[in-house]
Amino acid sequence: MNFRQFVIRNTMRNKRLYMAYFLSTLFAVMVFFTFTGFAFHPALSDGLNASAQKGMLAAAIIIYGFSFFFVLYSMDVFIQSRKKEFGLLMIQGMSPRQLKRMVFIENLVIGFFATIVGSIAGIFFSQFILFISNKLIHVSLAFYFPLQALLITIASFTLLFLSISFFIQFRLPKLSLQTLLKAGDLGKGSLKGSFVKGILAILLIGAGYGVALLVPGQLVPIVMIPVIFLVVVGTRFLFNQLSVWSIEKLKNNQKIFWKKTNMVVFSDLAFRMKDNARSFFLVSIISTVAFAAIGTLYSFQQMVLESTNAMPYEFQLSGEEGETAPILTEFSTLLEQKGIQTERGDYKIYTDQNQVSFIKESEYNRLAEIAGEPKVETDGQAVQLVFDTQYNDGVDVGKINQVVLPDQQTLAVAKSEKEKVLAVFGTTVLVPDSVNLEGIPYTVGTVWEPKDVSREQLIALGKTQEGNYQLSAKTYMTQTIIDSYKPILFVGVFIGIVFFVSAGSFLYFRLYSDMDVDVEKFKMIYKLGLTKKELKKMINQQVGILFFTPIIVSVIHGIVALTAMYHIFNQTMQLAGWQVLGAFILIQVAYYLIARVFYFKKVYQMVQA
Repeated sequence: MNFRQFVIRNTMRNKRLYMAYFLSTLFAVMVFFTFTGFAFHPALSDGLNASAQKGMLAAAIIIYGFSFFFVLYSMDVFIQSRKKEFGLLMIQGMSPRQLKRMVFIENLVIGFFATIVGSIAGIFFSQFILFISNKLIHVSLAFYFPLQALLITIASFTLLFLSISFFIQFRLPKLSLQTLLKAGDLGKGSLKGSFVKGILAILLIGAGYGVALLVPGQLVPIVMIPVIFLVVVGTRFLFNQLSVWSIEKLKNNQKIFWKKTNMVVFSDLAFRMKDNARSFFLVSIISTVAFAAIGTLYSFQQMVLESTNAMPYEFQLSGEEGETAPILTEFSTLLEQKGIQTERGDYKIYTDQNQVSFIKESEYNRLAEIAGEPKVETDGQAVQLVFDTQYNDGVDVGKINQVVLPDQQTLAVAKSEKEKVLAVFGTTVLVPDSVNLEGIPYTVGTVWEPKDVSREQLIALGKTQEGNYQLSAKTYMTQTIIDSYKPILFVGVFIGIVFFVSAGSFLYFRLYSDMDVDVEKFKMIYKLGLTKKELKKMINQQVGILFFTPIIVSVIHGIVALTAMYHIFNQTMQLAGWQVLGAFILIQVAYYLIARVFYFKKVYQMVQA
């Protein structure tokens, strides 16, 4: 048996030892292949505009960079956990050069199988993404064999594994043989977090939050980069300094430390937090990106749709009388030809030199009747109308006490009324029918509300607005917005799912890599009388801390990010943002419930062995 055969057989025989690293690299391949497959999907790429296509390209580069660092980090953890094995091999006569060569070949073998299996898994994973997207946003893409994506994935990850196989050799432990052999038996010593850096973490994150939430909405895009920098640096210090310092302080509290099984949980928790700081940091940032990507796109679509749905009528025509007359005739004829019955209302909007708009009482109340809104009685006086919509909240048009008529007569404004009948911004006044408004320039309008008409018929009628900007068709506009956002929203949902699943794989890899340490610890205390129930409780606590610490941070980051985004539109956090965050929290809870069951079964089985 030559050296190469020894390395390959050693890799295949120690499946459990290599499985965590193999699964993490396989997952990185699967994610990249899936995303690349969608990037080159004919139906998707043809439906994206130039900006969205650039976003797809940028996301592919980010995912590849993420894959590189994820695999490098996984390999580094894998190498550091094998110190004792390296010591034993060196006792048998293996030279440092052969040790590096062994690691190089191992990485290539694992990389080869991870690339092949990951590409196959990517085909199935892509179908799962399509199923989810079809259910959520009704995107239906036909299946195709992603040959181009397969070739790009193989080429990209061949280069990646060759690079990592080369660079990882410089990460091999440079310790004495005696230290390597005792690696599993050496204590971790003492660990102290920096109080100063912990306070700095709070200050940096607090400053980032403050700027994001307090600056005026139009300045949010300008301060985005410095805010991201402050929060990212603060998050780094939060996990590797403040968390360690806080845990050490809790350990000094005897009431907490000596309560039931807390001693075992807290005994090495600070070291776990320090060891997992990079994982927690990456997971929190990746999850925040997922929240922001999906939350922003979904929320923006919902805002546009709500604005469109705020139109009180199915069809509305407005503009100068000479421009709208041909459209009015054409559309009325079309309705007659289709045999569609409608409620119709005609009106005029007069606007004087002071930019005050007037509408007659009878015309307004006819529109209110069609829209199903309360009528407004003037009682011989003017009534100021305020357009009642959430997108106009906070816009003060100014309360007026009287208006000047064309004959220089004044008319008192008795009151103001919020209404949803006219989509008119600015100062709008309802006046009695008896008021003479001749001499004031005006625009005309007509509204239609069809009866007993299907959505498909409304969309077909709405196509009349193409080329006729004076005509608005609510259902047709809504469907157009949904169709135009589908590809972009799909990209956002896909990137979010990929990043969030990536975060979960980070956490599970860390859990799996610490299994041997946990088994040895639990074996010792199990012999002292630890019950199965107590063991399960401690494992649930450990897994819970691992899974929920970064996700809590990322949810808070996500709330701030989405709130800042809404401030651009002068709004507070909307339901759409909470729905996105809630969905991701539920996914993380499902991750935790599944992971803790499998992890407990595996650990308990090994503890009893």
